[in-house]
Amino acid sequence: MNKRELYEKAYGILANVTPLVSDCGQLCNQACCHAIDDDSGMFLFPGEEVMYEDKPHWLRLETSNFTYGGGKKALVAICSALCDRKLRPLACRIFPLTPYIGHNGLLSLKVDPRAVPVCPLARANTPEKIDEAFIDAVANVFKLLARDREFKSFVLSLSRTMDEQEEVFRKFTENPSKKRTSRAIRRSYYR
Repeated sequence: MNKRELYEKAYGILANVTPLVSDCGQLCNQACCHAIDDDSGMFLFPGEEVMYEDKPHWLRLETSNFTYGGGKKALVAICSALCDRKLRPLACRIFPLTPYIGHNGLLSLKVDPRAVPVCPLARANTPEKIDEAFIDAVANVFKLLARDREFKSFVLSLSRTMDEQEEVFRKFTENPSKKRTSRAIRRSYYR
């Protein structure tokens, strides 16, 4: 399966699910769709740029400083206006979740710690819970993408970056007498 077919299939799996059964944008006034600045964006997963060969007017792709797989640079999708939901990058479709490879080498799904400032669903104390059908669909997407070596390399590098960010955050916010808890939603493991 080539990259276009892979991402078309992934997008199809996510076509009819969202983080909440209702419009989650009502919780935060669509914060995830409004950039903080002109250079805010979402990573494209490896090879996903094939989905944007006919780039829409509201989207620009830029090379980031984030590297994976021996120095490959990740691309970032930056929206200049409200996007066409059918053309959103995978990172937007799965938000606030992310794939994560633990130190044990297993792929799982977790709440993206980078989503906490933006998304109420990413916060531990929120009364709203992410829809199970959405979680299952995202897990199925990552089962599909995990067959791709470049995807796994990207997720491994992204996971280590998230580990570093979480550690810094913990140092500034954690009560030393309080036990750490995992923010994992579900531990579905894949090799």
